[in-house]
Amino acid sequence: MQHGTNQASIVSSNAGYSGTPLWKLKQQGALPRFNRDDEEAEQQAAAAAAQEENEDLLRVAVDAVSLGRVDSVGEKPLVRHVIVKDLRKVAARSKVPLPTGGLFENRAPLLLFALFDGQSCAEAPGPLAAEWCAKQVLPKLLRNLSALPPGYENATFVKATLTKTFEDLDKDILRGQPAIHDGCGAAIALTVGERLFTAVCGSCDMVLCEAEPGKAAGASPVSLGAAQGRCDLPAEQKWLMENGGVVFQAEGGTTLVSSPTGAVAQVSRSLGDRAWKGPDGGVAGSTKLLRSAPETKVIELSWGGNHQFLVITSAPVAKAVNAADSVAVGQEFMGRPRAASGEIAGRAAEAPQNINAQCTAVVVYFVQKEDRAVQQPPTKKARKEAESVRLRHIVVKHRDCGQPFDPVRNRPVTRARDEAETVLRKALRELMAEAKSIKLPADAGKAKLAALQPTPKYTALCKELSECSTAQKGGGMMGDLGWLSQAELNKFGPSFAETAKALGVGQWSDLAGSDQGIHLLQRIA
Repeated sequence: MQHGTNQASIVSSNAGYSGTPLWKLKQQGALPRFNRDDEEAEQQAAAAAAQEENEDLLRVAVDAVSLGRVDSVGEKPLVRHVIVKDLRKVAARSKVPLPTGGLFENRAPLLLFALFDGQSCAEAPGPLAAEWCAKQVLPKLLRNLSALPPGYENATFVKATLTKTFEDLDKDILRGQPAIHDGCGAAIALTVGERLFTAVCGSCDMVLCEAEPGKAAGASPVSLGAAQGRCDLPAEQKWLMENGGVVFQAEGGTTLVSSPTGAVAQVSRSLGDRAWKGPDGGVAGSTKLLRSAPETKVIELSWGGNHQFLVITSAPVAKAVNAADSVAVGQEFMGRPRAASGEIAGRAAEAPQNINAQCTAVVVYFVQKEDRAVQQPPTKKARKEAESVRLRHIVVKHRDCGQPFDPVRNRPVTRARDEAETVLRKALRELMAEAKSIKLPADAGKAKLAALQPTPKYTALCKELSECSTAQKGGGMMGDLGWLSQAELNKFGPSFAETAKALGVGQWSDLAGSDQGIHLLQRIA
């Protein structure tokens, strides 16, 4: 007696189903399991392909720079930031099922950028609340997204999910973390497909650069957190006074709130700060004056079009660099998030009031989508060329790199990393200005040949700044790293490799770090 049936016998004998339509067999569930497995595999493959295509279309260039307290030895940073370029992968690793309908259909790409600032708090700045929130935001957000029932996967409920995530973080600190007495502000940006959801609580800030349609230059900053968190706002003052607070203006014009116990705060919202949260905080005699509810918004993005980039900053940066200036810096270093975030944080760090502050800026560029319809499949030669790149560079070392020694000038290097980046941002400005003044040949082949020759500005800067023996080469070989395969690029580190591969011929890169120092790269072939 035969037990079980294999696929071959079913196909050869029709398994007694001769003449029955295939659709009917499927409807009756009479087809063998292996057919359903094949269908499920095909569906999973199609979903994965759709996700891959979406991810390819909706790309970002993102980086963050923190200056100030973060450089101090033995001190925890006051500001934490979180960058997740693929939230679906995090959910899969955590075994958290995400919604599949509404905004989440076709495995819409999910990206997350967050900042928690221990300086945006009621009283003395502290690192603990910010550290806790940065560690907990992903599991709490994923759990709340997973809880969205079918039919509720829309903008209203995604915004509500962000609000609940803030509430959950606040409650966890107040009820489950008795050792945490400080507080923090928070700013979260979540993209679901091409919709941007934002939530801001406290005096840290988030600004979206919105270009004017039809204009090559000019853009407007769209503030995404300015309607809350500050005691000078009428709506915030009303809530504070109705709940027993006294709002007053201190010397220098800063608006503060005083609690019935006489404590003073300069924010109206925060996460943590148990002494300002009433009975929930567990502090005897405490009055609830500070809320944890964020200002939430949703924006339909023109990805890389009218909406070019997002800037998220800690409170000291928001106070020292206004929204318009942040957008101007972002446009100056378009597509180069390391340079842009470093410039914004650097300007804030230079402000006298920020001498002991931590200045953090996160810059997210929405990379313009490619038109797949006009793309031609690469030729065999093009594919081979794409496997390797030829680069020239300027490298500036710092004391924390692998070999802090300048072989060109035969001396040790003692500068800090941020000083090296400042030097190269200035060089990048000069090189970009020169590039705008150079008119390349219209013929693509001639343009590529022209890119092989170093420009006068590059030659001067390479001689002046570069701390690599390639700077001592003569003529067109100055600073030339030669042809580098993918494996050779990877030896410099993932940041270097990713930056190099993204370059077009003749284009100057963002600042790229490696064990050798900070590099400014130009692809020449």
